[in-house]
Amino acid sequence: MKLTKRILSLALAAAVTAGMTAGCSGGGGTDTTAATEGASSAAVTEAQSEAAENESAETESGGAIQQGGGLVIAIPQVQNTFFMPQSTTTSDRFGAQPVLESLGRADAEGNYYPWLAEEFITDAENLTFTIKLRDGVNFTDGSPCDAEAVAWNIQQYIDNGKASEIGTPEEVRVVDDLTVEIQYGEWANNWDNVIGDIFICSKEAYEKNGEEWCQTHAVGTGPFLLESFVMDNKITYTKNENYRIEGQPYLDRLEIDMITDMNTMMSALLNNEVGIAMKFENEAIINSIKQAGFESIGTRNANVADIKHIIWNSKSDKHPMGDLRVRQAVMHAIQWDEVANALSGGLGEATPLFCTKDSWAYSPDAEFYEYDLDLAKQLLAEAGYPDGFETTIYTKSTDNDTATAFQAILAQIGIKAEVNTVDSSVLAAMQAEDDIDGFIANRGASKMDFTNNYIRLYSSEGIKNHGIMLRPPEFEEPLFAARSAKTLEEKKENLQKAAKALVQDYVMITPLAVVYYEAFAAPGLEDSGIYEVSLEQWTPEAVHWTE
Repeated sequence: MKLTKRILSLALAAAVTAGMTAGCSGGGGTDTTAATEGASSAAVTEAQSEAAENESAETESGGAIQQGGGLVIAIPQVQNTFFMPQSTTTSDRFGAQPVLESLGRADAEGNYYPWLAEEFITDAENLTFTIKLRDGVNFTDGSPCDAEAVAWNIQQYIDNGKASEIGTPEEVRVVDDLTVEIQYGEWANNWDNVIGDIFICSKEAYEKNGEEWCQTHAVGTGPFLLESFVMDNKITYTKNENYRIEGQPYLDRLEIDMITDMNTMMSALLNNEVGIAMKFENEAIINSIKQAGFESIGTRNANVADIKHIIWNSKSDKHPMGDLRVRQAVMHAIQWDEVANALSGGLGEATPLFCTKDSWAYSPDAEFYEYDLDLAKQLLAEAGYPDGFETTIYTKSTDNDTATAFQAILAQIGIKAEVNTVDSSVLAAMQAEDDIDGFIANRGASKMDFTNNYIRLYSSEGIKNHGIMLRPPEFEEPLFAARSAKTLEEKKENLQKAAKALVQDYVMITPLAVVYYEAFAAPGLEDSGIYEVSLEQWTPEAVHWTE
């Protein structure tokens, strides 16, 4: 068994025991959803330390861990910033982790455990979420990673429009040097964003250098130091010799290359120019890589998937898509399995909801709209468009395949669609002003708990806050009820209602394909943690070559 996996298994076993007592502490009941989070305690840390001390430095293959060496990782996205309160992208979070650490990490089942923190305590009665920090952790500039620094980082997320990401707290307060308490006005159990998505940077570095500097520089507690950041090109890191975990990181150097063309990335892997290549979704390319002897490190699960879809102008009174009957007509024009297969390179699947079957939001009675072109044309006629109409589908260059697929779907029922490829900033401005019928997106289905995803992307509180979207009470009321739910079953029930309203009832979104990704590593490279949990979480401190 791999070293990191054995440590994790011991940690989780300890967390189960801790969880039995965590719900009795703090004066309030710990909700079922946060049970594993509240369960995460110092016992986890002790189990990790004990395992690390007793485990021999051997890998699954039996080879010894090589100290030193370098690694180049190829990713198909670009990095935009290292100041994470301003970011919402998977690529930014992936590239930040060698230098900036989160308070906690998740296992493959979606359960969170402490990482930079030592313990999490939920108190539903007193409406608080408490973070206990590790003692003696410093940023690489020498300043302490204490409660003041962590509280400041959380406040940065709030001040950058992300209050809803963490349940819109009333106050973030420093209790003592190692304790931060988040006070709520009403219960909100979306701790995953607090624990896993807030990456902690040096408050002192920010105050000394400013926000603009922090966008291209990073001072954190992670296993590596940021050496250089070339926008849209590459990031280089060097080993943090003072990292808190003894003996880690194993690598001396790390590089992330941004390669957006899949064939170029494949060639780089096959020619040994990179050690890891990520996010392949084409079956032919994947088979070629496997035949060349490279090992897949990806897993087919809900935590490693995106959904290709279109977001409609569902509230418009000047665009055809504002009429529900038009949006339903489009749904009846889709051959779901065929389209999903084509868009996912043969590796994905269709979904009747904006989530995967593994998500808590997935309803067992969810149904696809029947493929029926006659019914689709009838609905268009009822809406006042018997001969169809002309429209424009807006997209980014990376989503042209999805846009082209929609173009063909619409043509079947007399809707002539032009595909217009625009910059992200242009697209954001257009949809906010209600100037378009719809736009293409490709977003993560990488959460079992989809509460935060839905709030972030599609609710009136969300940071995306799409101006073109209808927000009926049938969607928002159960969504916010899921956020404040005290039990897991209550959360699931409300999430499923919200998911059904989003797609089946109001067709605010049309999902075309769940896309599962593969990543490949060169022989002898182990314990990267890539795709073991999600598209973004990995273990840069543990990745190593074998001797």
